[in-house]
Amino acid sequence: MANEFGNDWRVAIKSGAGFIPIGGETSLDWKRSSQEQDISDKDSGVYGATSYGQQKITFAVAGNLKLPDAGFAAAEAASKSSPPQVEVQIKKGNVIKYHGLIAIGNFSASFPKDAPATFSMDMANAAAPIVDAFTAVAGA
Repeated sequence: MANEFGNDWRVAIKSGAGFIPIGGETSLDWKRSSQEQDISDKDSGVYGATSYGQQKITFAVAGNLKLPDAGFAAAEAASKSSPPQVEVQIKKGNVIKYHGLIAIGNFSASFPKDAPATFSMDMANAAAPIVDAFTAVAGA
């Protein structure tokens, strides 16, 4: 068993018939959340019982802007479409960890005077994922 390193994980955006990685990517944050629901009721005498609703999967991606970059261009184009959706794959090597339709929310860039230009974008699942296998490994 080995430690995971972020540089082994890549985000790729669908463009045409294939997926193109986003160049200059420096970080990826993956979050799964569900809204808490109180399911207690007066009839059963069960108080404080909790469940969770439908899961939301979000990704925050950031990096150093490198142009031209077909993956970044596909993400930018998707962010301006209505609705702002595109298929994305998150892979570690050849292992697909996530594949699905996502919506791109916040999309920004920063251009400091004496440092590399950077970008960031927030994405969330727009449909049930095709692949959602965070712990998948090669040969498993």
